[in-house]
Amino acid sequence: MKEKISFVIPCYNSENTVSMVIDEIEQECAKAGYSKYEIIAVNDCSPDNVIDVLANRARNDEKVKVIDLSINGGKHSALMAGFKFAKGDFIVCVDDDMQCP
Repeated sequence: MKEKISFVIPCYNSENTVSMVIDEIEQECAKAGYSKYEIIAVNDCSPDNVIDVLANRARNDEKVKVIDLSINGGKHSALMAGFKFAKGDFIVCVDDDMQCP
């Protein structure tokens, strides 16, 4: 039996890149034949429209979950918020800007 993986993505000023990050996670999991995962995207009170992008993804993909922080606490606070809601056996931290292939 495979373990569940939680991917946590802290998001800030990434409305143009975060969808590509989510796509890449989903593509790599599909290539590996892995379906037991969730993607937790944490909006760190970003001034752009990343929350709209994330909300749209979550509406259309049950594996995507969104946390919308009311204040900007920085990357580590956003990660901790994601960790709190993660249901996976393992957690993988991924940046929102395509810097973690």
